[in-house]
Amino acid sequence: MHQLTARVVAKHEIAPDIFRLTLYAPAVAREARPGQFVHIQCGVNQSYILRRPFSVHQVVGGEAFDVLVRVVGDGTRWLAGREPKASLDLIGPLGRSFETNGVTRAVLVAGGMGVAPMVFLAGRLAEAKVKVYTLMGAASREQLLDFMDLKRLTRKIAVATDDGSQGHRGPVTEILAREIQEAEPERRALSGCGNRSVEGGQRGADVDLLLQ
Repeated sequence: MHQLTARVVAKHEIAPDIFRLTLYAPAVAREARPGQFVHIQCGVNQSYILRRPFSVHQVVGGEAFDVLVRVVGDGTRWLAGREPKASLDLIGPLGRSFETNGVTRAVLVAGGMGVAPMVFLAGRLAEAKVKVYTLMGAASREQLLDFMDLKRLTRKIAVATDDGSQGHRGPVTEILAREIQEAEPERRALSGCGNRSVEGGQRGADVDLLLQ
């Protein structure tokens, strides 16, 4: 774990009010594992006392990493307004990473902003030759973040949207049993992450289950 100053090297709006920030912080990028998060100081006065947690979304080039930021309050609005070359005070990597030892087939489940740690996890599993199946849920088709990245990294991707604009109409949990049966993950390894819409509530793995 480190407390350090990271530099914003890129910013992209990937959906309305959702941004991907690339932060240059070699110490964090080298040590981070899928499911871990960083605490970022948002703002510079007493209105921003508490840090906000954000999942490590992807490691970029070994020396930088991405976070996804959804604007839901003053702190995330301030953070989303940072431009390249801006500096951010952060602490990390923190939290328990996903358990992947011995897994040869896995199902990933992501709801909404819960996709944040899943691209990192899917990439590491793909490197280890693990057969990965992904379930994605979102409010609408436009909110299916990183769909193409996850499609590229996994054997099959199944989608559920609240409005039915893509895939199953309803929450992603409604297709979970069906997809697990089809994937038949060895040791039944199931990794999942979901997010409630509270400011800063965008950190790592809310669920990490290894079902016996």
